[in-house]
Amino acid sequence: MTALLVTDNELAIVREILQKYVPTYEVWAFGSRANGNVKPYSDLDLAVITAEPLDLQTYADLVDAFSESDLPWKVDIVDWSTTSDNFRQIILQKYLVIQAS
Repeated sequence: MTALLVTDNELAIVREILQKYVPTYEVWAFGSRANGNVKPYSDLDLAVITAEPLDLQTYADLVDAFSESDLPWKVDIVDWSTTSDNFRQIILQKYLVIQAS
């Protein structure tokens, strides 16, 4: 498995937030931090693998937790069940599992 391009401390923060708000869902990292095209302040793209859409409160809490965290870059959250087939195909080209279900 290719390493996610974040520090161990940053990954610990990400995983702590995910465990608090979406502990039962698998979460994938994709985009520049997963495929190696990262710049210092590239965002982290995360896909929460859902069969049904996350409820709005959970989604809002997750977004807020990342924006209030000490991470030095933005985290973008994608709800798998609400993404288009085309976008899913892009994600499936290169992703890393950062939280198992």
